[in-house]
Amino acid sequence: MAIDTNEIIYAGIGFLLVCILTPIAMGTLVSTSTSSWNAAVITLFQVLLPVLYMIGVGLHFIPKMRGGK
Repeated sequence: MAIDTNEIIYAGIGFLLVCILTPIAMGTLVSTSTSSWNAAVITLFQVLLPVLYMIGVGLHFIPKMRGGK
């Protein structure tokens, strides 16, 4: 089960893009005006969404690091 060179390059570029764009996106989420929102929606938006995002990124890149598809 050999790993293709293109997969390594795509995974590396994707990982770099995630590393660059994640702080920008998280900063935008934190600075969003939520003054007229319900408290439960604010909690979901500012707490749960970033956590789910990081879990999703991990689930995407961990199998690639192990050599899976």
